Amino acid sequence: FIGTRCQSAIGEFACHCRPRECLDFVMKMNYLRHRGVLEWVIQRLSAVVLGAYTVWILGFFITHPELNFESWRAVFESPLVRIFSFVTLIGLCAHMWIGMWTVITDYITPLHLGNAAKSLQTVCQLAIIALIIFYLIWGVFVFWSI
Repeated sequence: FIGTRCQSAIGEFACHCRPRECLDFVMKMNYLRHRGVLEWVIQRLSAVVLGAYTVWILGFFITHPELNFESWRAVFESPLVRIFSFVTLIGLCAHMWIGMWTVITDYITPLHLGNAAKSLQTVCQLAIIALIIFYLIWGVFVFWSI
């Protein structure tokens, strides 16, 4: 069994164990994949997108000191700017959801609030989801109707 090829979520690797131990190892790797790594990556990637968009907007304001509505509108008529803005909006919504979910689940706990914690978490999360959906629809309307 030494040198058996094993499959995992991240590819094939040499397994230096019995098949059952190899299966246990793969199951543990699959379990770890769902322990917040995806959320961590989304949070970091969305932060990079938000930072890039902020630098671009600030650069635009600095290079166009005599900005008026017509020139602002002309910039946002570009499909590239609209797509960049839309991707940034999606990143903002994802960033907001992960951040607020973390705060809600960290601070609204049974330790602090007793039995009411789970209900309050649910209400807060539903309110955040509604707000995010509102911001997303509003942002799409603003960016694509200019």
